[in-house]
Amino acid sequence: MLLVMTGIAAFPWPAATAQQKGGFRKLAPGVLTVIPPDKSSADELLHGDLLEVTEGLSGPPENLAWEPQRSPANTTLVERARNRSFARDIWCLEFAFKPPRMIEVDVPAADLKMQRKRVWYLVYRVKNTGGRRTVVDKDDPTKFKTETFETPVRFIPHFVLESLEPLSDAEELAKYRAYLDRVVPTAMEAIQRREDPRQRFYNSAEMVAKEIAFGEERWGVAVWTDVDPRIDFFSIYASGLTNSIRWRKRQGAVINPNDIPGSDMEVAMESLRLDFWLPAAGGNAAEQEMSVGYRGMFERMTLGSRVLEATGWPKTTKSNPAAALERMGLKWGDLLEPVGGGGPSMQPLEKVLTTIAGLKDPAIRTALVREMFGDVGEAALESLAAAAAGPVDTEQDKRRRAALQTMGLTPEQVAKDPYKSLARIVGAMDSQPGYAQRQAMAFKCFGPAGRRLEWLSKGAKAARALAAMESIAIDPNSVATGNAQTAFEAVRPSISALADEAERRKVLQGVFGPRGPDLFAAAVAVHEGIDHDWVFRYESDGPGL
Repeated sequence: MLLVMTGIAAFPWPAATAQQKGGFRKLAPGVLTVIPPDKSSADELLHGDLLEVTEGLSGPPENLAWEPQRSPANTTLVERARNRSFARDIWCLEFAFKPPRMIEVDVPAADLKMQRKRVWYLVYRVKNTGGRRTVVDKDDPTKFKTETFETPVRFIPHFVLESLEPLSDAEELAKYRAYLDRVVPTAMEAIQRREDPRQRFYNSAEMVAKEIAFGEERWGVAVWTDVDPRIDFFSIYASGLTNSIRWRKRQGAVINPNDIPGSDMEVAMESLRLDFWLPAAGGNAAEQEMSVGYRGMFERMTLGSRVLEATGWPKTTKSNPAAALERMGLKWGDLLEPVGGGGPSMQPLEKVLTTIAGLKDPAIRTALVREMFGDVGEAALESLAAAAAGPVDTEQDKRRRAALQTMGLTPEQVAKDPYKSLARIVGAMDSQPGYAQRQAMAFKCFGPAGRRLEWLSKGAKAARALAAMESIAIDPNSVATGNAQTAFEAVRPSISALADEAERRKVLQGVFGPRGPDLFAAAVAVHEGIDHDWVFRYESDGPGL
């Protein structure tokens, strides 16, 4: 690792050239957001163990970890390899940007023809402000100070547009999407005509070709294609703006004496995170400019929307789901979903249907269904039972019987005990590896009526959320009006006041689902107005939160 770090720090940068002059058009005040370089002193002087020694040589067969009898303990090779200092020359570009926009252009398609597409783009400017390094104070060798230096920089841009926004009911609280910056020449021409025909804009490939001299400014454009048009909240991660890095041991790695130095480590480059949101489109959406958001905005809006959805359920369906749970003898904790699953679970609905099936009095069953789901829900369950047991065409009956057979059911059994059978079908669907497989099974069992299961599943989760809120004295009626932001702020104090960490996590899972604790932590970690962040992201951490 030491060899790797030393090689980076000692890279022979060419001599600096004079600042380029250009007649840039002045943009209107407030249009350009300028983010100064990250000048954290922690980037210049990093500390860490030489794991190839402290772990690779301390055990058998070398066994170099020993305790000297006549010398200090920290004089051995293993001990001297601990907490080593790695001084590096660090540079970081100043980054300025305009809010992202959309534009419709003709782009080459797979059939060698041009296709009209809407692309997203970000106009930005980078400026080389020089670098900094940590040096030993000449007057006091025990002290360090930071000095600046001039150096050209080769900017290798890497822009990723990411979103964790759920775009359908089945995706629940979070669905990761990511789009890489693309080079689209036809888009560059159109963007230049719109933004400033006199200004040279570099795409990501052109930006790499020539170093940026000290003091030089350069304009660029990042372009994304095929972005899901339903996305409202997203982040852009810009890498290559600095050579600042972090490293750590790979999870589960076992360092052996003969390993290549650094092969058991993973390195993360520092990235700049920018947050944005897209206001409701009015008129020509392609001409619309996105707004600068702030860290935690997506999470607050998402959680607030979930609160509004749950508190609005009784009025929309003319039901009382929290009271229905109590009459069934269920607690909201009985409807929690598994944490870390592959997607939204239907276990809450399965639990509710199983409980209803266990009631002997048909009149009580019917009353509880209406109280839980409303008249619409009762009709939905009747249509599902009819689709799984009633007369259908020959091809659908063949598909239906084959699917039900895998669950130990037949249409005749469904007709005899509909609630118990529906609960078993829901459980089988929930065991499917993905949403597409679940939908395919629903179609085989129910045909077009199968889509109503997702709606019923949402009702069971709304009941759980309402009961969980009432358990900590949140009045659902007090948060049923307003927007997502106000709804989140209405429930936030009561949840934050829970002193027991385990209880708070459980309530968050009850109100918001299995990812509720992570989203809530992200929502309250920062304050409004923080529109960017410098972050280190390791590949093994996975996407999103």
